[in-house]
Amino acid sequence: MSEKKPNIFERFIIFSETDTKTLKIFSYGIASISLVIALYRIRPFAKFRKPSSIPSHFLQKKVQLQGTVIHIEPNYGTLLMVDHKPLISLPRLSSPTYLPIKVAGLDVTANGISWLQTIVSGKEITFIPLATEKDYVTCIVSIERNEKQIKIGEELAKLGFAIVAKDSPKTLIQDKDIVSYHKCLLKAQKWAQNKRNGHWHFVKNPTILWRIQQNLNNKLKSILPTFIAQQLNI
Repeated sequence: MSEKKPNIFERFIIFSETDTKTLKIFSYGIASISLVIALYRIRPFAKFRKPSSIPSHFLQKKVQLQGTVIHIEPNYGTLLMVDHKPLISLPRLSSPTYLPIKVAGLDVTANGISWLQTIVSGKEITFIPLATEKDYVTCIVSIERNEKQIKIGEELAKLGFAIVAKDSPKTLIQDKDIVSYHKCLLKAQKWAQNKRNGHWHFVKNPTILWRIQQNLNNKLKSILPTFIAQQLNI
């Protein structure tokens, strides 16, 4: 009577019992490769100092980064010069070089530059890179104020210290999150126009009807609870 040949599962058991060292080396190799790939993707030690240093998959995945605004550079449509903070900081001997960041979707006015220098300069920010240019990175930028994350772009537009740019990046059309951000900018700008804030104070002359509406809104705002006034957008 011929012996029954072992099946695939039995062969694997025999192999694992007789050659566990090879199997362990193989497992460690797979784990090491996975770790290298993970480190490459998240770049925990990388400190970004120029636009070209940001990996393309960071832009595609809209990876959230952090850093400190060192100063405001008024060139190239107003730039935040940011000391990027990597996930794991290491001692560095080279002289500091800062990442130039442009707030996405806006043209900042002179008052906006002053506001950034007063409110944002020297503060920690969170930024999501959307696109890279030769001289800067276009980002959605947020800052913590009163324990809330405030989008700097929306705040500038609402104050009338920036105008929503007509030549917004092409990615605005392709990504729903960026489209939502762009709509928020337009909503904030409309608020600024209605209130004649900042730039719009000089562009739109206040009419009698507008003055009556503002007086009514101010009276309602003084009477109504803050939550209701915010819901009514007054």
